[in-house]
Amino acid sequence: MEVRLADKKLIPELELHFAKLADRLGSLKTPLHAYIAGGIAVNYHTGYRMSDDVDVQWSHRVAIPPDMQVIEVADENDPDEYRMVTIDAGFADVLGSFPPEWEGNSPVICQVGDIVLHVMDPVDLAVSKVARFQDRDREDIVQLARHGLIDVEKFEQRGKEALEYFIGNTKFVEYNLRDAVELIKKEIDEPEPS
Repeated sequence: MEVRLADKKLIPELELHFAKLADRLGSLKTPLHAYIAGGIAVNYHTGYRMSDDVDVQWSHRVAIPPDMQVIEVADENDPDEYRMVTIDAGFADVLGSFPPEWEGNSPVICQVGDIVLHVMDPVDLAVSKVARFQDRDREDIVQLARHGLIDVEKFEQRGKEALEYFIGNTKFVEYNLRDAVELIKKEIDEPEPS
């Protein structure tokens, strides 16, 4: 099933949380851009999986009050149950295989106060999963491909661009990229029944 852009929504609690944060920060001299990556971005694009943290790259340094670093999110299977989701204060795009200028490729999904929320482009999001490439990362890539959100040639190109920004031995990342391309091709050629 392909997800249309109009059907996509940020988790309501997260959008509300950013709105409260915007109120707490008050009027800013310039808009503050929040670029959402990781599992929350996968959830936005596919509806698949929830994350226990929100990977956010900020356009400026921002002091998030301690009581605004955790969000209660209702469990979709049981509305009486909640999970705690944290804003990842240690998130840094240098720790993954993020392609260059990924922020500029991340579309705006909404604005709350002076905070402009972006979500990572699905191809760049899949590329960001290549360096670590654990089971969860593989499944995220498969889900993005299953939803028709990855062009395999663009994925491979962006992956190679990301490799240019590494220092040291990148052989394992190159192998991961090759394996990810095969995963995507397999999903495109032989999709699992819905």
